[in-house]
Amino acid sequence: MTELAWTQGERSAYERNGSIVDVFGAVAALDPSALAVVDEGRVVSYEDLERASNQFAHYLRSRGVLSGSRVGVAMERSIDVPCVLLGILKAGASYVPLEASQPVDRLSYIIEDVGIACVVVETLSDGDAFRGVDIVSVRDDAGAIASYSAIRPDVLVAADSLAYVMYTSGSTGTPKGVEIVHRGVLRLVRGADYISIARDDVFFQFAPLAFDASTFEIWGALLNGATLAVPVKGALSFAEVGTALRRFGVTVLWLTAPLFSLMVRTELPLFESLRCLLTGGDIVSPGDAAAFIRTNPHCSLVDGYGPTENTTFSCCYRIDSLDAIGESVPIGKPIANATAYILDESLLPVAPGIPGELFVGGDGVARGYVNLPELTAERFLIDPFSSEVGARMYRTGDRARLRADNLIEFLGRSDDQVKINGFRIELAEIERALRANSLVREGAVSVVSDDSGRKFLAAHVVTAPGSMLNVRAVRDHLGSILPQHMVPHRILFVEVLPKNSSGKIDRTELTRRASGVRDPVVPKFRKMQTQLEATISACWVEVLGNGVDADPNTNFFDAGGDSLRLLALHERLVRVLGIDIELLDLFAYPTVRSLVQALDARKVS
Repeated sequence: MTELAWTQGERSAYERNGSIVDVFGAVAALDPSALAVVDEGRVVSYEDLERASNQFAHYLRSRGVLSGSRVGVAMERSIDVPCVLLGILKAGASYVPLEASQPVDRLSYIIEDVGIACVVVETLSDGDAFRGVDIVSVRDDAGAIASYSAIRPDVLVAADSLAYVMYTSGSTGTPKGVEIVHRGVLRLVRGADYISIARDDVFFQFAPLAFDASTFEIWGALLNGATLAVPVKGALSFAEVGTALRRFGVTVLWLTAPLFSLMVRTELPLFESLRCLLTGGDIVSPGDAAAFIRTNPHCSLVDGYGPTENTTFSCCYRIDSLDAIGESVPIGKPIANATAYILDESLLPVAPGIPGELFVGGDGVARGYVNLPELTAERFLIDPFSSEVGARMYRTGDRARLRADNLIEFLGRSDDQVKINGFRIELAEIERALRANSLVREGAVSVVSDDSGRKFLAAHVVTAPGSMLNVRAVRDHLGSILPQHMVPHRILFVEVLPKNSSGKIDRTELTRRASGVRDPVVPKFRKMQTQLEATISACWVEVLGNGVDADPNTNFFDAGGDSLRLLALHERLVRVLGIDIELLDLFAYPTVRSLVQALDARKVS
């Protein structure tokens, strides 16, 4: 087994047979008055959080939540979320993050698929998207919750008990739920070797709960006695992020690789308080990594790799100096209590330097997929290289190779799964949604890069005979089925889809064609009425990066914009115009002309 020595992460001591609630209770008892969670106006100590989460657990039990129940959580980031999550776990249940902004049919599918007992919301009005489901409101039910015992319920929660179920894009055309147990979360944040967490650290809770980076943010802080800082709800501009980081004294921050690159390139003084920035979810640019280290020598940069099925991180590469950055940024080595193998088609190890498929294992491997036994058996395999009885490994579908320096280099996918802005997306799910439109005869999706290197989705649509489909109709149709990050940036109407010799869609040819086509989403340039319109329009064109002039009456999102590009547009507008524009203004006034009218009206008032 010497040839596989590099696949084994260090074995570090942690509460392998414990649970999240056990570890939190022990950590809280060490310093009850320490700050657990803070936001713009409130603070919650570890003692307060322990008591409140116990009361919430008792309340959930009174509402019929039992050991093994699944509880939906449809809340934006807030100071109340950690109490809700702990309360659910202490009741013996697991939590299921839900995004109320997603299409109703998609939410209904998840609720039925996972068998949710109830959905926790902030206020009762937030429960309108979950009709027919028992709703628990942390605000409206606050009086009743506070009447329950502050002593933890006598409920057994084990290391292999389910902690949460997180839904990701599915290759069958519907989302699939990944079941994560308590041990996996503890393996991620206790005894970690990719970061050293101290009680005086401050974590920034930036990711949505339905994005598995939140697992690291929330539990990385609360299971180590550190502080979780929660910014205001909603989208944050770069300036607002910087202000929040400084105000809270944030020391640990996680960003997706695309957002990391975008923020580094703004050259704003955002990261002074940090001692560790973690990034991942896509390939990290060595140029951006070097720029970050040069301007932030006090801060370590960690490239974290890992599928949701192995509890957030499987491998990490820590960068503390420019010497650690080469022509590419590797994903490093397995983290503590984890394994990684590069295997051939026969599931045998390949030689160093030879590409193969990456399999990850260890204590972070998920239980499997909800109600998908065949897919679970296909992706979660017995680990033949482990001496531990029952050990399993997860087949990632990622291609990788072992470099001469014993570091793992990511080489791409071996299937049709992609990463866009940190989100894992199965192209088959979008294609199924396309074909659900009766006016679409065939549909396929490819991945294209713009002039700045950012990736986006392009949909290729063959319409049914006699149909009168247009771009807006396709976009509206997809938006009614899929979350916004899965709606393609570019919609192309074609007469036929290219096929290879085996009769399958030729995605390489699709990408080539989409890369060479001018985007038809944005109408032809019209003469701007004012200099302000012209200036804002020019910022649009720069950010969208598709070489097409912006019509002043076109919606930014219809023009192929997304949340990441909106952040870039906001930063550019503030810098170019030299005036205070709120990020929410760009959501409220999504066309050039409506934004100009709003800005002019403010001048008058």
